[in-house]
Amino acid sequence: MSARARLAGRQEEVLAALLRGDVPPGFAPASAAGTALTTRVLHRKRSDAVLRVAPELDLLPGWRDRFRGWAADHPAAGCAHDDLAAFTAWLPRHHPDAAGWLRLHAVHDGRRRAAVVTIAGRRSLVLGLGTRTWHLTRRRRAGLSEGAAP
Repeated sequence: MSARARLAGRQEEVLAALLRGDVPPGFAPASAAGTALTTRVLHRKRSDAVLRVAPELDLLPGWRDRFRGWAADHPAAGCAHDDLAAFTAWLPRHHPDAAGWLRLHAVHDGRRRAAVVTIAGRRSLVLGLGTRTWHLTRRRRAGLSEGAAP
């Protein structure tokens, strides 16, 4: 085995340990605080890449914490698109409350034309036609109190 191959193997081993939140083998146990910070930075970088692929993730409450929990057990195996596909496949089994967001994502992804979802406590009709996506939400008329007839 060449020195280059050994170095590449060691780099993969260190990166995998950091992504899991572990102190890499051969590192001083006292560096645990630095390891935790590095793990957070790497997870943030990975989640930022996924957010660029699917901006609708910002509509999923607590998505970064959920993603961080998923990423700790799933090392990167490709690009941000692969991460998004694996994360959305994992999400319904571990967070059943994300079903509405998954319908929304399916519209943004082009797998559905329409979905009714609740975002920030408001129901919305999400329509996807071509490359455009519309979020239609009913607004209250000014001056009407709740429970009053229109």
